[in-house]
Amino acid sequence: MRNYFEHSQEYLDYLKTLPNEFFLEILENCFFEITVTDKNGNVLYANPACLQYHGISAEKMWKLNFLTSFQGLWTPPSTAAAIEKKRTIISRQRSLLPDEEHITITTPLYNNENELIMLVYNTLKRESFVEFDLDYLNPEKESIVETEAKEKRRDKGEKNKASNNIVGRSYILYQTLHKLKKAAKSDIPVLLLGESGVGKSLIAKFIHDCSPRKSSPFISINCTSIPDNLIESELFGYVPYAFTGASPKGKKGLVEMANNGTLFLDEIGELMPNIQVKFLDFLENQRFTSVGGLESKTVNTRIITATNKNLAELVEKNKFREDLYWRINGITQTIPALRERRDDIFPIAQYYLKEYNQKYNQNKVFSNQVIESMIQYDWPGNVRQLKNAVEQMAVMSLGSVIGMDKLPEQLAAFFDNKDHQKRNVIFDDLVENYKRNIIVDYYENYDGNINEMAEALGLSQTTSYRLVNKYIKK
Repeated sequence: MRNYFEHSQEYLDYLKTLPNEFFLEILENCFFEITVTDKNGNVLYANPACLQYHGISAEKMWKLNFLTSFQGLWTPPSTAAAIEKKRTIISRQRSLLPDEEHITITTPLYNNENELIMLVYNTLKRESFVEFDLDYLNPEKESIVETEAKEKRRDKGEKNKASNNIVGRSYILYQTLHKLKKAAKSDIPVLLLGESGVGKSLIAKFIHDCSPRKSSPFISINCTSIPDNLIESELFGYVPYAFTGASPKGKKGLVEMANNGTLFLDEIGELMPNIQVKFLDFLENQRFTSVGGLESKTVNTRIITATNKNLAELVEKNKFREDLYWRINGITQTIPALRERRDDIFPIAQYYLKEYNQKYNQNKVFSNQVIESMIQYDWPGNVRQLKNAVEQMAVMSLGSVIGMDKLPEQLAAFFDNKDHQKRNVIFDDLVENYKRNIIVDYYENYDGNINEMAEALGLSQTTSYRLVNKYIKK
């Protein structure tokens, strides 16, 4: 093998005297991920750091082809560049599965005849060093790096609170959240429309967390979960002994509990006509009378409503008051179904898989075929169905890789139907979608300031403007 280092013959002879166990012990205890493949990508060696990260046993990794098994899951790929340039390539990559940034060093090795014989990969996750055990900058007190890390975690926590676990950065989702973030600054009632399971309750909480009311209560009620004879007392409360079985202390209603905050009524179309009248009066005057009470109370409560029904049709059929419809219809937003934003399917599935991996103390990943299948499927139950499917696959699969044999029954039946037309989903598309999601994410985080976005991403302003025009300003 050609030697890249000009060692003396004396030192080379010394190295040959060291036992194999000496070098193996070093490799096995290296913090960096180390993977060695032959020229065709077949794995010759992977150290424990690599095996642990991928959740694959040494026996399985040893039989994998490193290039084809993980094709498309890192961007940009480094192997082709290293072989073309015939030198070590240092690349900053993004892993699509755990959504993490890596530094990967790819080194091609050649024999004395200048023939490629193997490739060596050294990989380190960028977030590996969150805090330092020892730091020369501040050996006794909290280090600057540690302080900055904590500030970043706090800022990230605030951002996560506002996003309220809304996963996905498709362009249509970005448009939806961008509009509702503006709506959150006002007290105008918001009506959320969309199919069951699209996440209307999460969106309602997102609006609240983006509003000036975010430090006040967010109260949520599903109008179908409360019996008709109790819905009025749940909303507006009751005075002591207002009816048989009532508490002698009385009870506050949800409208009052949400004072200075937000009240979210899901399935608003299910309200009984008599409750619609009282609710309309409350919306117009911000005051109400508890059940059995005589005095009216005034509150400052912002109202968000949601339904999966066509309220306009209910109005035409006299099943929903027209005046109430126009009162709650201050700002209307339809939450797109999951099949209309397929770019979000994989990030959502990965988010829940990570959640269940933590819950069940495991480290599983989706196979390429399962990822493609999830993206092709229409998900009539939307995010709720996807979440349940991911949990089922995470629980039922035995190995570390979730394969096609663990697809839920509905998905398996869909793909067993030979009449369905398979969508052309390839990993190049996933990479392209991921690039779009990154630009949309940073564009949103920096409130459309492209110069700040460019600096954060390490891009030129020209490149940043081009990417924004390509992915956002369509």
